[in-house]
Amino acid sequence: MIPESVTIAVMKTYLRRSVKYLLWLIILLVALFALMRLTGTSGVAPGDELKMIFGSTRGQLMLVVIVVLAALYPRFGFVRRFVVADPERDMEAIEKAMDRTGFRLAETHPDEWVFVADSLWGRVKTLGEDRIVVRREGTGIVLDGIRREVVRVEFRLTGYLASRE
Repeated sequence: MIPESVTIAVMKTYLRRSVKYLLWLIILLVALFALMRLTGTSGVAPGDELKMIFGSTRGQLMLVVIVVLAALYPRFGFVRRFVVADPERDMEAIEKAMDRTGFRLAETHPDEWVFVADSLWGRVKTLGEDRIVVRREGTGIVLDGIRREVVRVEFRLTGYLASRE
């Protein structure tokens, strides 16, 4: 059974990621309306954008889709990938894969290594979710973090490990 403190921490993380993504989608929506206003391609009079969104079925449906997308984002935006590797023997390859993907080692714990984006742009493009945690698990390691970056690291790491053998 999973301890209650772990369950609460996971729920808080899920909620935090959902809210961040919702805010990001709202910022994109506002930027889109601003761009339409600046280019003169908006089909409504100035100030009527909110009326268009909240007063029409399409606008309301768009808002529902944005909220649902934000609620589901942590489910499809984050992943755990297993790689057959020995951290003692393969740490150089792990660090090389992380470095080439734009991550640096930030923290080490027994059987766990935390890598973070090494640039401001890396933090911005991941909405501040720039941590990839590497954990020893069974006969290998687990890469845990934002999907796009974890998959890139996994691809590089498996290539480095295959070329070494």
